[in-house]
Amino acid sequence: MVDDASRLVVLSGESTVRDSLRILYRTAFKVAKLVIDEEARLVSKDELVAALEKGFGDMPLREVLWPEGSQSIGTMCEATLPFPLLRIEDGFIFANEAARELIGQSSIKKLGLKEDTSECAMLNLESGEFALVEPLGYGFFIVKKLDKKEMEEILETARWAAIGKTLWRYLEDRGLTIKVEEQSKKGNIPLSWKGLEFGFLMCRKTRKNQGRTKKKNDNSSVS
Repeated sequence: MVDDASRLVVLSGESTVRDSLRILYRTAFKVAKLVIDEEARLVSKDELVAALEKGFGDMPLREVLWPEGSQSIGTMCEATLPFPLLRIEDGFIFANEAARELIGQSSIKKLGLKEDTSECAMLNLESGEFALVEPLGYGFFIVKKLDKKEMEEILETARWAAIGKTLWRYLEDRGLTIKVEEQSKKGNIPLSWKGLEFGFLMCRKTRKNQGRTKKKNDNSSVS
């Protein structure tokens, strides 16, 4: 995995679906550039998740997403890109034709996005439907209309994220040390979500007498 001149994550055809998803989840990107035989295409995180759910997690991208699974790549600000794309530059929002058709010009103007926004935004459309605006990085955003199932999944994920953050703060306030580690150690808890592994949660009691021991040793060294 490397970053090209457009600063997108670049994946090779031999990368597996699972490894590619893991790479994307560790960055702010929602799409990556897939390069096979000197030809490049855009691959979205949603495509990779769908492939993972179908049981293709350990298969290479070359076999799963090539050629029909992804779109040919060009200059990202092209109006002819087949997916809804927004770009923020100098405080102005630029939308390609697909984005304007999906959410409408009036909805685009309501977006309070900034060029360095790193979090997703939910947009309530005039039709009563919802759209998700996801940052791709470097001022680019992709727009996706959500169906009922997708809305429920997003709310469920947000609910568990809130539970996790609240529990993390609760335990820290009670003197426990918590962190995520790459390697499994005795007592650590595996972290996983929809088949993806995110390391191991370490939760230990903070040693209250650690500072006292250090102070006692310092005093005993003085003659």
